[in-house]
Amino acid sequence: MKKLLFVIISSFVLGTSINAQLKSDLTGLIVKPAPEKAVAPLSISDMAYQPSDNGSRFINAQRTNPGVAFLSSAILPGSAQAANGKWARAGIYLATEAFSIFYYINRNNAAKDQERAYEAFTHQNWSVVAYAEWLVGYYDNNGVTHPQLENLRNMVNSANGGQGPDFTDTRNDWSQINIRLLQQIERDTPLICGTCGDGNFSHVLPAYGSQQYYELISKYYQFEGGWSDFYSENVAVANPNYDYLYDNRGTLTSDFFEQGVEMADRFNNNYRRAGNILNLLVINHIVSAFDALFSVKLKNSRIQGSANMLRADSFSLTLHF
Repeated sequence: MKKLLFVIISSFVLGTSINAQLKSDLTGLIVKPAPEKAVAPLSISDMAYQPSDNGSRFINAQRTNPGVAFLSSAILPGSAQAANGKWARAGIYLATEAFSIFYYINRNNAAKDQERAYEAFTHQNWSVVAYAEWLVGYYDNNGVTHPQLENLRNMVNSANGGQGPDFTDTRNDWSQINIRLLQQIERDTPLICGTCGDGNFSHVLPAYGSQQYYELISKYYQFEGGWSDFYSENVAVANPNYDYLYDNRGTLTSDFFEQGVEMADRFNNNYRRAGNILNLLVINHIVSAFDALFSVKLKNSRIQGSANMLRADSFSLTLHF
């Protein structure tokens, strides 16, 4: 009987101990919630293009930095567009750049060749000695005087050893006529013609060989007396039908004067075309630069907007028994 009671008590104590151990073991298996960790929101740098180790830093900067893209396309139109894969626009800007440079060089070189040809033409056909002789005749035939007129007459008569204008190379005549004395007389010379009204000559002959010198002699009728064909037909032969009136309407202009006008117009037009294409060149740089600036800014704005929509949500899992 005592043995049976001992067995029952021992079994109860053992069962209680096992039950307590099992409860302890089960309690340790319960999953506890993990503490929440702060998750930083995605930023533009997380979504931007990441360069490879072998990639060009400058090319990457053109893709992500609006300022670099602006500067790149301002220097070479289309370069930032190419770096961002905008091949059509890059091609347009680069083609415009190449065409503008080619056209500018072409027109500028053509103008220089035509200008040199025109200057060579004047060296054979316009003489300051012939013009000064015409001016002396203008005074004589219209009954006007000037204190320096006789000095100018003496220069004309002694020019080139008394041979008159040198139409083999009229640059030789530049040393025969004092340009300052000639200009003084021109300023004081009255306009004499049927419809001229009051006033003096509007221009004076510019310095020999200057750009204005070549421009004015084939631009204003005042200087028509220096052209070789006009001189030979009217001044040199003392043409009795020529009245030495100021030709304010250009009715007496000679063929060489008209040819000089045409030649000057050709090279001046080409200089103008070259200048106009330079304006296009500048515009192409400006438009390409701002296009690159706004394109990269727009791309970055879109990436930022996408990043704001992709913020990560935190969560936890808890198991209960």
